[in-house]
Amino acid sequence: MKTLICAAAIGLLLLVVGASSAQSQVQVVDGYTFIRGVSGTLVCLGKWVPSRDIALPGYCDGETVDINQLTAISSRLTADKLDQVLNALYSLDQKLATNNDQIKQLIETNVKTQASIDEQVKQVNDLLSEKIIERFEALPKEILANDLFKKEIEKLKGDILKEVEKHYPIQSTPSTR
Repeated sequence: MKTLICAAAIGLLLLVVGASSAQSQVQVVDGYTFIRGVSGTLVCLGKWVPSRDIALPGYCDGETVDINQLTAISSRLTADKLDQVLNALYSLDQKLATNNDQIKQLIETNVKTQASIDEQVKQVNDLLSEKIIERFEALPKEILANDLFKKEIEKLKGDILKEVEKHYPIQSTPSTR
């Protein structure tokens, strides 16, 4: 009987050691099940189904791929995605360059338009001031002979010229960058 108990204990020990080595050949990392075998490491791309028998590792319900093949496929997919990202960035860069050119043209056009407006305002100011001065100089000499009238007329002329300057100010045009 002692021999039978020893044999059973040894058999149970071998069963536990065999089962643990079978279980240690399967590793799950980030949702992928890696199976180490004699031919190398395989990856289960489907669902890993553990075996009901503790001595067996289980099986892959789906496709299994050699780790080197999976690495090559993954590298190729990564390279393709990087190419797509680079193409998108290149396209975006081209569009930004086009937009920058258009903005630069708009700024230049705006500066030219503002310079033209400023020139027109200056011309209107000069023309009005010239006409006002001409009209005051055309007053009869009898009116200008009286110092009191002359002072009031000069003051009126100055006030009108200030109003013209206020309504048609001469502005400096900003330069382009």
